[in-house]
Amino acid sequence: MKSKILLSFLFLFILPSLEISAQDPELSKIYMDQADQVYAEAKDAIEIAKDIYIQSAEADTMNIRANYMAGKLFLETVNRDYSTKYFERVKSLDSKYRFNIDYLLGRGYQYGLEFEKAIKHFNAYKKRLMANKSYRGGDKTSIYDVNDRIEECQNAKEIINMPSSYTIENVGEDVNSTWPDYAPVLNEDETVMIFTSRRQEDNTNENVDKDNFYFEDIYISKRKGVTWTTAKNIGQNVNTPYHDSNLFLSSDGKTLYIYSDEGNGDIYYSTENANEEWSKPVPLEGRINSQGFAEQSIWVSEDGEFMLFASNRPGGYGGFDIYGCYKEDGQWKRPFNMGPEINTKQDEDGPYMAKDGVTIYFSSKGHKGFGGFDVFTTKYNSKTEKWGKPENLGYPVNTVDDEVYFHPTSDGERGYLASVREEGLGFTDIYMVKHVGDLGITAKERIANLKKSENEFVTDEELDTKKLIDSVLSISAYQVYFEVNSTDILERHEPKLKDMAKFLKAHYNLGVQISAFASSDGNPRYNYELSNKRAQSVLAFFIEQGIEEDRLAARGFGVLSGGAEDKSRKAEVKILDLSKFEE
Repeated sequence: MKSKILLSFLFLFILPSLEISAQDPELSKIYMDQADQVYAEAKDAIEIAKDIYIQSAEADTMNIRANYMAGKLFLETVNRDYSTKYFERVKSLDSKYRFNIDYLLGRGYQYGLEFEKAIKHFNAYKKRLMANKSYRGGDKTSIYDVNDRIEECQNAKEIINMPSSYTIENVGEDVNSTWPDYAPVLNEDETVMIFTSRRQEDNTNENVDKDNFYFEDIYISKRKGVTWTTAKNIGQNVNTPYHDSNLFLSSDGKTLYIYSDEGNGDIYYSTENANEEWSKPVPLEGRINSQGFAEQSIWVSEDGEFMLFASNRPGGYGGFDIYGCYKEDGQWKRPFNMGPEINTKQDEDGPYMAKDGVTIYFSSKGHKGFGGFDVFTTKYNSKTEKWGKPENLGYPVNTVDDEVYFHPTSDGERGYLASVREEGLGFTDIYMVKHVGDLGITAKERIANLKKSENEFVTDEELDTKKLIDSVLSISAYQVYFEVNSTDILERHEPKLKDMAKFLKAHYNLGVQISAFASSDGNPRYNYELSNKRAQSVLAFFIEQGIEEDRLAARGFGVLSGGAEDKSRKAEVKILDLSKFEE
């Protein structure tokens, strides 16, 4: 198979690179023949096939199959919202080419965060479905799926208007590959990361599985300063020629819990010795592994006396549920369901309890989210003895794709998860999630730590000039404008921002709220990402000026509603009195 793929690569690169300026059906057919050949050979060449289908569609915009295949492959890989361009062409050329073309368009717009357009197309498909109830073709999507997508879009419209106080960034090519990389787990001090990958490099099995991806293997990377070492296979004691994936790493980094296909899905564990060698995995003792049902995630407390795990065993609320289990006298007792506040009729997975012992992070398909798995958090109320209503971590942590196995750090300021993103290196990549400030949460602790003593502050007279005070306090919000598609702070804004930073240094009870926006150009997903990057650019400027990060909150809000185009590419910078958030 490798030789065939290599031939496909060679065939691609010996073709002349042509500037396509007019309709050319013959050239389109040449591209189509290439794409069909590559697409049929192997799934790991899907990006090549997609590129050639795109070339075919652009060479002849009337080629309905080329446009359909380009849209289809976008929808099946990354940049899924790009599929709408090609599906729109298909519909305009022949609205009956695929029975569910409006459903496919709806999915593309849903991935692009254009939820109103998505709902419009989903409803159009429902109308066709109801008018053709007897249709049984392979391009039919059920009414239940369509209704679920509409509900997801309605939920997402609400969630995305409340952006989270998190940013997300790729951990880099030393960890990630062009293949699927996911399920990151770390020790407490974040010096060791273990994850699952279906990469070709260093894989225990040189062959691919039936889906044309390589078998899952477990890899390890270690932090050196601020970077990660190149990931390597954890070794053949743990990895087999078949699928092997990790679930959890103990806080000391010495015990690794893994998923095994044994028993229809059981939890095993391996330990590391002084020579950094991992033992052969053995099954978890006690009643955790069920007979004939699957256990596919786990979290274990630092003292080893309590665990959370996910299972589809009988007696749950539906699909996979999250269970808890205590250890007594060295033995794991009977697991118990964590209850309807957490579990739903759909799947819950990837539980993780925070250091405080009352906060749980988990992924769910059943709670209000964007679609697929979203990451949620909930806290235990000791008075009511119930878990609170789960809260969605919001965009950009959660998207229309699956976000699962979120691993927060011990201080709660960061976390790690895998996701499909436009800026990724391939398929699923591992990302670091960073909390970027919420003045309402951090202010109370900051104020409590201050003496409120005069010598804690610089008096107005000690500032360089009264003009500085007037300059900073006379504005309700300073507007930092950006060039088109840019996140760079223009030089003309730097003096004012430096004045604000100087004022913040003199008044420890003050903080800054940064709210960034984008123009209406481009699709909503792009605008949200751009506005978040602009907010982070201003936040980074204040940090460079010596302002503590817990005095800063930065969020991107996408398009500024009702704003003029030239005034919407901005970040609003407000100085706030933290003492107002004390209660």
